[in-house]
Amino acid sequence: MRISYYIFFLFTRLFAVIPFWMLYLLSDMFYLLFYYLIPYRKKVIRTNIEQSFPHLSETGHKRIMKKFYHNLCDILLEGIKGFTITKKNLQKRYIFVNPDLMNNLYEKGQDVVSVGAHYANWEWGIIAAPLKLKHKLYVFYTPLTNKHIDTFMHKNRMKWGAELIASQEVKKALSKKQGKPLSYFFGADQSPYNPKGAHWMKFLNQDTACLKGPEFFARRNRLVVVYFDVQRVKRGYYKVKLKMLEDNPTNTSTGEITEKYMCTLEQRIIEKPENYLWSHRRWKHSREKIHQN
Repeated sequence: MRISYYIFFLFTRLFAVIPFWMLYLLSDMFYLLFYYLIPYRKKVIRTNIEQSFPHLSETGHKRIMKKFYHNLCDILLEGIKGFTITKKNLQKRYIFVNPDLMNNLYEKGQDVVSVGAHYANWEWGIIAAPLKLKHKLYVFYTPLTNKHIDTFMHKNRMKWGAELIASQEVKKALSKKQGKPLSYFFGADQSPYNPKGAHWMKFLNQDTACLKGPEFFARRNRLVVVYFDVQRVKRGYYKVKLKMLEDNPTNTSTGEITEKYMCTLEQRIIEKPENYLWSHRRWKHSREKIHQN
C-alpha cells in the first residue's frame, strides 16, 4: 500500500509543475488508452447509457460514450492537479455564480444541507467552496481502502477550510457543531449501501434506489436544502449555480426532497449527458430481488 502511495505522491508533484495545456494533452492520450486500448468499464458505461437513453440510436449512444471518456480523463487529471493548484488559479477556473444565496443564509445563522452529484468536476468544488461561501463546510465521503492515499487526499481537500467526515460518522458531525453556521455536503447520487431502506423512483428511465440521507438529515434538523449545479464552461473552467431546492423541509412529505433532487439532476444529465459519471454502477440494485430476499 505504501508503494501505491509513493507513486501517487510522485504524480501529484509532477502535476504541480505541468501547465494546463500539457495536462489536457495528457488527458487526450489517456482517452485513447481508456477507450481503445484498455477499455475502462466499457460494458458498464455502455449499459448505463443505453438504458438511460433507449430512444437514441447506437450512433447516439457511442457519441455520448466518447464524450464521457474525454470528460472522465479531464476530471481525473484535474483532480490530481487540484492538490497543488493555487487559490488564484482555482478561483479563476471554478466560479460560484450566486454565492449570496448561501451567504445570506449564513448571516441569518441558518445551517444548510447542500447536495451535489458526480457531474462535471465535483472535486474542485470541495476545495473551492470555502473560498467563496461563509459556511463551515462538512463533506461526507467514503474513505479509500489505501489509508496513506486517503490521509493525503483528506489533508489536501481540507487545506482551505472544508472538513471531510466519513459517511458512517454523520451523527458525530452534529455533535461537533459550535457557533458558526454549517453546510453539510452530500454527493447524493450514489447507490445506497442498504437498498432496502432506499427511496425508489424512476430516474433516467430506470427504477432507481436513491439515498434518503440528505432528506432525512434536512427534515430532522429543519435545514434548508441547496443544490450545487456544476457546469463546464469550457475545458478547465467551471461555474456553479446554487439553487434553493427546499426552504421548508418540515412541510414536505417523505421522499419529496429526494425526488426534487433527483429530478433536478436528471434534467441536467439529459441536457449534457457526457458530464455524468457513467462508469459508476448506479443501477446495481433491483427492487424485485431485494423484496424477494
